[in-house]
Amino acid sequence: MNKVPYILSENSITIFWEGKPYTLRKDHVNFKLAKQAIIEARYDDLGDLIDVQKAVEDFIQGDIEVKDEVVYYKGHRLHGVVVEKLLSMLRDGMKDSAPLVNFITRLQSNPSANSVNELYSFLSYKELPSTPEGKVLGYKGVQSDFWSNTGNADTIVLQGQTNERHQIFNGVGETIEVARRCVDDNKDNHCSHGLHIGSFDYADGWAGSDGRLLVVEFDPEDAVSVPTDCDFQKLRVSKYKVVQDITDMRQEMKRAVYEANKPIYGSNEPDLDPYFDDEDDYDYVDDEDEGRNYLYDEDGMDDDCDHSEDDCACDMDKTDKTDVSAQELIDLAIRNYVENKHDQGVFPTLKHIADLKICRNNSVRCKEIAYLVEKLGFALEDNDEKILSDLEVYSV
Repeated sequence: MNKVPYILSENSITIFWEGKPYTLRKDHVNFKLAKQAIIEARYDDLGDLIDVQKAVEDFIQGDIEVKDEVVYYKGHRLHGVVVEKLLSMLRDGMKDSAPLVNFITRLQSNPSANSVNELYSFLSYKELPSTPEGKVLGYKGVQSDFWSNTGNADTIVLQGQTNERHQIFNGVGETIEVARRCVDDNKDNHCSHGLHIGSFDYADGWAGSDGRLLVVEFDPEDAVSVPTDCDFQKLRVSKYKVVQDITDMRQEMKRAVYEANKPIYGSNEPDLDPYFDDEDDYDYVDDEDEGRNYLYDEDGMDDDCDHSEDDCACDMDKTDKTDVSAQELIDLAIRNYVENKHDQGVFPTLKHIADLKICRNNSVRCKEIAYLVEKLGFALEDNDEKILSDLEVYSV
């Protein structure tokens, strides 16, 4: 298929498909997939990526189905919180809906309909991530020595260590369980007995500057009640597992699903990569003349550039060390630039490409660009009489 016109900015992609513009904002379920399709010049895929319902239908499996733009599980309409979790998984580029099915299955195993409905309220405050097994990750604030802030002599502790004040030890890796009947199921009792899990903001407040902030994992089946105070930011459960001490980092988890088999999972090491994402930070430059946002300065060429072949030499291993997202953006910028020049009847040189802002900022030199343009499907001029930087880039 021929190249599809599009406008790419940091927060959206506008695709002109069959004569009509479609805008996919950063929170669109297929934003990442559409961006990847553009990077890889898979323009045929863009039509399907525009269609959200088709994306959902392709993602779901088993007993989940879509009818008239409504999502059902075993014939029952899914709550908006569950649908939002489904969309978050799509936004993250997930291909497997098993974590969602597992979450729904565990949720429906909860013996109390009230508990399920109240859990929706808790999860709707700020979406909490889940595990592939369908469990949910939340937060808990405790004392600096990992003991709970309070204790209850009447609570029957089935798993976990307690002290003489009936506080519970929350060391990383500990599983804490109490008898379900010892957890207050009345949501109107605001400060009452039971194991408590909170949103990031709520738990961070309980931890304070002197306490510890933990990531805990709980089964939706073990949710009991959500008190109506604190804007539904806390949940009472009968069981949870402490999986991470994030006191030093204090960063909120951002992905829809986290894998439990990551090396960091269940430890208190400070490296939180499996749990926490850094937002991409790239410079986007507006090109008003072309009416689109480029990842480079389109004019971008200095005709007085005095790159020598030695200046343009680079270590080819650099590509492997570049952050994947950054490399994708470099590839996209080069592809756009070369294709636009070809449309104008111009064959750019490696020197011209090296002068693009994104190449300069990332120290991408001519030798590496020679490799990249061929990887992107272009042809490099074969002329032994020219230095490397003066070689032109052709269409295949």
